[in-house]
Amino acid sequence: MDFIGERCPVCGEKFTAEDNIVVCPDCGTPHHKECYAAANKCANEEYHFIGRKWERKVQSKPLYKVCPVCHFPNSNTDTNCQRCGTELNNVAPIASDNNTSTGENEQWRDPFSAENEEMIDPIKYLGLDPDEDMGGASLKEVTDFVGTSTIYYLPRFKRMKDDGVKPSFNIFSLIFPSLYFANRKMWGWAVLAAFLGVIFNIPDLLLGIEDFPDTLASFISANKQMITAFSDICVVADMVVRGLFCFFANWLYFRFAMNSLKKHKTSGRPASMIGMAGGIKPLNMLIITAIKYGIGMMLIAAITCGFEMVSTVRDFSTLCIM
Repeated sequence: MDFIGERCPVCGEKFTAEDNIVVCPDCGTPHHKECYAAANKCANEEYHFIGRKWERKVQSKPLYKVCPVCHFPNSNTDTNCQRCGTELNNVAPIASDNNTSTGENEQWRDPFSAENEEMIDPIKYLGLDPDEDMGGASLKEVTDFVGTSTIYYLPRFKRMKDDGVKPSFNIFSLIFPSLYFANRKMWGWAVLAAFLGVIFNIPDLLLGIEDFPDTLASFISANKQMITAFSDICVVADMVVRGLFCFFANWLYFRFAMNSLKKHKTSGRPASMIGMAGGIKPLNMLIITAIKYGIGMMLIAAITCGFEMVSTVRDFSTLCIM
């Protein structure tokens, strides 16, 4: 049995791979051979009378090869570092509960300490350096801000930061642009997308609603061909705008995340609140839907009132002339 990391019940020191260990035949308690010889008895002799067996306190830990260059904890079977590619054939593996390497004179920081806990989570950071500057905030802070779908966003953000690439495909922002921006708390873009969506649908609304006042209904009937043509133009414009949102929504979100993080840091708020400032909020999608519906109602009401006013002014002018 592997007792590395367990403590000798006599001296209290942790067992290492070089220690000579003896085990009590009655209860299974491990001792340093010297400690057992000095005491001339098992340190847990009371176990023998109640039939209790010694139990491990340190669970078996997987072995890692810690990169000597970037300190990333790789699998014991890796021959090259997953993060930077450094060759690991001469790097001695360690257990995650050890604080020193089995190699001689090797200097490295402990990746299993609490402050470096994120480094042993390759899924969360996708093998990237959590301390990397993304343009005013660390990759760790960006990850905390994004919250969900980091597997999708982090590679795209990294490419935008390193290569200056802006376009990338976002299907959600293509189909539901206002819902996407609202869900990600980007209210300025959400309201703009909602407003444009309503504007582009006004011609279809005018052609589809039948209970308009007589003046507006007459105008629609007399200019139906023109409104239909304008509706076709609006369909094309809507597709163009959706395409722009589709290819630039991720870049807009990246800029929004960086600006939000800079404001968060300059305001002195704790890092633990980053997740609350970012992430998603599905309730916002219901709110923007209500806002979009309200914008549509107001525009239709404004058009109706406008035609009523024009009709009233025209009738008044006719009476004055008579």
